[in-house]
Amino acid sequence: MKWFLALLIVLAGGLAAAAFAIPTNAAVVNGSAISQQKLNADVTAIAGSPDYQCYLNSQTAIATNGQQSEPPVVGAGKGQGGQTATATTAFTASYLNTEVGHQLVEQLAAERGVTVSEAQLSDARTTYENEISQVMQQAAQSQNPRYTCGALEPLSGEQVLATLPASFVNDQVQFFATIAALKEDLAGVRPTEADLHAYFLEHRSEFDTLCTTAALYSSESDATAALQQAQTTPFAQVAKQAVQGGTQPCATLPELEAGLPSGFNLGDLAVGTVSLPIALGNGEYLLIQVNSRTPTSYDQARTVVPVVVQNKGTAKAQKVLSAAERRATVSVDPRYGVWVPVSTRVLVPFTPEPTDVPNVGANTASAFAGPTSG
Repeated sequence: MKWFLALLIVLAGGLAAAAFAIPTNAAVVNGSAISQQKLNADVTAIAGSPDYQCYLNSQTAIATNGQQSEPPVVGAGKGQGGQTATATTAFTASYLNTEVGHQLVEQLAAERGVTVSEAQLSDARTTYENEISQVMQQAAQSQNPRYTCGALEPLSGEQVLATLPASFVNDQVQFFATIAALKEDLAGVRPTEADLHAYFLEHRSEFDTLCTTAALYSSESDATAALQQAQTTPFAQVAKQAVQGGTQPCATLPELEAGLPSGFNLGDLAVGTVSLPIALGNGEYLLIQVNSRTPTSYDQARTVVPVVVQNKGTAKAQKVLSAAERRATVSVDPRYGVWVPVSTRVLVPFTPEPTDVPNVGANTASAFAGPTSG
């Protein structure tokens, strides 16, 4: 998976711990080094957290509709002294690819003068925790230990991050905050409280608070029949006969639209009007009615405004970062892989030199045996 897809949804990683002396730098990106010490610290953190590994596996499976999976973090071999299992070569290349992406984001942010505040770091940590929680909730539906770690209840983001060293978590939060600020900047809004407030005032109606009634149906024909019934019967009564239905918690327009298909614009639905059947893509259909729409204060919309701005800047950010990948000058220590400019990623050599393999035993076929995705 290309690193940019991973960073828009979530991060992934791991690095092999060699049993002998190795160069100081694992890679250099446009003159900026990715140190061996940093990579070893990261893989140690990931290898020591089965919960985080389950999250990474789940995130990749969800992002690719089950078509791809993360390589195993730990191989069959042992590190120096036999105390610590060595990470697989495949996982090494995957994480090093992610680290190259991190470096490019940091460099682009520096070029544009983008920095992050303590408040933005706090927001990024909350976003990170929420993202992990959502992934683990989806993973729980598979009941596959590879994705759930055997937990009876879905693990929360807070629980998962608690299994990792603070330094590792802080690095990930810093990256989340930086990419978010970069998206805001590319959307034409500087990532400052004053500029976000100004954006809110210019687009105030886009953040209105809506109270709604919704009803879920198992077929389009059922939804259409309910819509016809709603012409003569209050929709609140009609919704009670649906598979699921009733009054929903009031929320801002962006929060509500985040849970709806991208082609449906809830802001265009007049108060008191029931929508046409909305296809949810899984064979189910939704009817929704806006019961009321009122202005929202900036304090109430404070956490939503940056998300809206970032969404506006996502497409441009992807374009800018893809261009940065293509023109990047990247060198990689051959024992970890090779940078391929055409595909802009780190790949494991097909036939690495024996002296370039951190631990031969960690790369045997048995190292890749394990549970399959379900």
